[in-house]
Amino acid sequence: MRQVKRLWIVVLSITLALLASLPGTAYGQRAAKFAAYSAPAAAEQRALEAPAAQTSRCTTVNAGDVVWIILDEEGEAEEVDSYPSGTTRITAQFEYNCIPRNTTLVTVWYVDGEAVLTSEDKPRATNRPDAWQASLSKRDESPLPDAEYGVEFYIRNQLITSGTVIIGGDGPSADAVTVQGTIVDSRSGKPIRGALVVVLNEGVIMEDWLDNGTDEDVFASARTDSKGQFVLDRPIEIGVPHSWLIGAQGYRPIIEEDWALDEDTEDPLVLDIKLVRR
Repeated sequence: MRQVKRLWIVVLSITLALLASLPGTAYGQRAAKFAAYSAPAAAEQRALEAPAAQTSRCTTVNAGDVVWIILDEEGEAEEVDSYPSGTTRITAQFEYNCIPRNTTLVTVWYVDGEAVLTSEDKPRATNRPDAWQASLSKRDESPLPDAEYGVEFYIRNQLITSGTVIIGGDGPSADAVTVQGTIVDSRSGKPIRGALVVVLNEGVIMEDWLDNGTDEDVFASARTDSKGQFVLDRPIEIGVPHSWLIGAQGYRPIIEEDWALDEDTEDPLVLDIKLVRR
């Protein structure tokens, strides 16, 4: 039985500008921070066993979760949880229901939480479900450094889906657990897309961080996908206290100071979080 823990709601006023400035919200950084990175032209891939074509005209893109893949010699995709050291290219893929006309898809790539590359694509309009792929590599085709990589996809400044993956590393410690969960509206029960989960380094107080904090104070973070689901980008160690923030535009944030996971916490720890509208 997976453990479900609810966080207490604390009424705290945070401006929308502050929420937008939290780690992982660097949409709009159009210039690549590291010119060494390259994003080859994205590719549309026909989904296997795609349902029959829709009869109505497509107006909204509904994107699925990001999965990470490798392509074999025949071009077949194989899903992976991580990439080994020495990897030269990583590929993110998500399924979608349709693509309206004149759609611009913006892709933002991150390395260890820093935006390194932004690109734009013009997907072909279609009323059929399909899958979209986007890849990141070095311009000189040398191996990508061991790090945590993230990707976010936007249409009209709205996040439609996102994901993270690790290259290299030793994996989670035996004394640490993966934290994941779902964030929904407290009244309707509907998932909240684009909600933020921030876990600060040990000893950093949330109130101080909100006043004058930096990205270096953040231990782990995540953003919810279209289903309101998230997975923190780093495992949380048992017994180590951290300050937590869960927030979304138009909702009262949740604050939990010095929350430490106890020894009987199951892995993964699944959080069922409800946000209350302001």
